[in-house]
Amino acid sequence: MGASGLLGSAVCREVLARGHQLLPYANRSWSEPRSKFEVEPLSLENFDTVIRKLFDQWPDAVVNCAAISSPDTVNENPARAHLINVEAARRLAEVSAHLGARHIHISTDMVFGGSSLPYRSTDQTNPLSEYGIQKLEAEKKVLQVSEDNLVILRITLLNGNSPRGNRSPHERILNALCNQQKPTLFTDEWRQPCSAENVAQLIVVLIERPNLNGIFHWAGSEVVSRYELGRLILQRFGFKEGRLRSAVLTDLAASLGPRPDRLTFELSPLVSKVKTKPATLAQQLEEMHLPHRLYQWYRENVDDPDCYRPRL
Repeated sequence: MGASGLLGSAVCREVLARGHQLLPYANRSWSEPRSKFEVEPLSLENFDTVIRKLFDQWPDAVVNCAAISSPDTVNENPARAHLINVEAARRLAEVSAHLGARHIHISTDMVFGGSSLPYRSTDQTNPLSEYGIQKLEAEKKVLQVSEDNLVILRITLLNGNSPRGNRSPHERILNALCNQQKPTLFTDEWRQPCSAENVAQLIVVLIERPNLNGIFHWAGSEVVSRYELGRLILQRFGFKEGRLRSAVLTDLAASLGPRPDRLTFELSPLVSKVKTKPATLAQQLEEMHLPHRLYQWYRENVDDPDCYRPRL
């Protein structure tokens, strides 16, 4: 589920690359030109249709990447977000249990409130946002269904290339610049960003490893501030640092509400069990590509065209 999103599309490509059969579903249809698969529309808001489809196909594994993940969008309509983030997540886990299918549920670092120490999967949760509250509730409901043949994978800020070119940090920054905006990023908001492709590789490994069950954490290998990540992104694409605006969390606390200042994960419990290794920042930056629709704007506005050659 969620096959047309940033992580979901990466999972689909990795499933095919590993020689497995793919049944990709998302809220709307979409065609993946690189891997040549078609995403079938299947709305989680109409779960009777979802049940019929899954029982017709009888999959060996169900990966739930679907979510309303933007905190602002969740705040605009908490009831609809709850339907997707919590109720649909619970029902997907129930269907997987009935099918005897392995279930991978994707969660988030936002179930924590921020700490100077890396979080372990056994640490006390403390979500500060409605999105984090809903994702934590979803975890609890999924675990109530079954603790067997199930993984809840908490991940951090995702880098990568989304199908529509507007979901990941570098895509949002580039789109803002294209719209003559100056993004504001925080120097004291620390994250451990991970690569969508790297997470997808791990997810397929977890599908293939039914002996690994429970809650696990995954992230990249390095911690960086939001501002520093933005600066590295500008450097990757040949833009000057002055195109960003720096701030500290207290500057916008009144308008943004509470935000975790530092979300990092202890990775050793899972790293010790799989061959997949967390992606470095250098690897993640290398994976970033210019959204195709920004090509003409990029050619006319880039500060240093020698830093990056767009892929056509």
